[in-house]
Amino acid sequence: MLRLITPCRPWKKEQLEASLDLLGVYVGDRYSVGIEIVGPWNDYFDPKIIEQTKKNLQGLPKSVFLSLHAPFDIKKGSKRNFFSSEQGFQNFLKVVKLADEIGANLVNFHSSLLLSYKDLKKMQKAGDENVKIYKTRSIMKVKRALEDVQFIAGNGASRKLCLENVYYVLSGDSILNPEKMIYETTFVEPEDFLRVINPAANIFATIDVCHLSMVYDSSQLLAKIKKLGKGLGHIHLSDSGGIWQPFVSPAKEGAVLGEGRIGEKVFKELLCYFLEYSKKQDLGLVLEINDKEFVRRENLRESFKRLINWLKESDG
Repeated sequence: MLRLITPCRPWKKEQLEASLDLLGVYVGDRYSVGIEIVGPWNDYFDPKIIEQTKKNLQGLPKSVFLSLHAPFDIKKGSKRNFFSSEQGFQNFLKVVKLADEIGANLVNFHSSLLLSYKDLKKMQKAGDENVKIYKTRSIMKVKRALEDVQFIAGNGASRKLCLENVYYVLSGDSILNPEKMIYETTFVEPEDFLRVINPAANIFATIDVCHLSMVYDSSQLLAKIKKLGKGLGHIHLSDSGGIWQPFVSPAKEGAVLGEGRIGEKVFKELLCYFLEYSKKQDLGLVLEINDKEFVRRENLRESFKRLINWLKESDG
């Protein structure tokens, strides 16, 4: 089954209502629809916000798929990041339990195993083998933690955990000085996921096509995604408005579909694959499109129009 999903902060009722209206207008009954819960870190641990979220979701039609985008902290060595400490692991467990409490069918998250410029350069200076060792250790740390979370939470049979890919220069949307950047070497390439994903345990990969386009040329995206096989669980869609160049230009996520570096041709190729994939395995497409505000969402509406037209071309 293919699902079309929009991000939303459901503790703000007007945003939830606007998102449902948008899905009704542009998707209708042609495809299943869903909401991806997003928000800043503290909102996920605020009892009042959690209670309001539960209240607002009570009237949601049962046909609406719920996914939860877990928060992440872009700070090197932050103890609250899920895989950096025991405290982080407990945070992750709380987020997964929250997903179960509100009936979310999927939890999307980042590993956030971050490096400073100084640490990365020191590692590279000592040799490429050290970077490989660091990556392997980080990947195995995440793998063990995911298995533990599924075991402790005890609901792995009905709820997916989906780890999202990133790009190397994680602060590249706002910082141009390489020495002030935050870097991520793990779960950048789809191959990194092959040691972690385990469909039998409901552990999958989320591919953000915009992130992937900041690592590979657009012509390579489909081949890279295909390597995940049945381990592909979730898709984030937007175009790439730019690429990070030191001291010159920032990376820009969230452009309207077809208006960035990925372009219409590649999106159509990807959608053909996603449609075929969804006939055998559930797959959600989340439109992560930048807008000046969160209710009218003009750029999101334009992306939905294009997405629906392209799907009609491919799906008949």
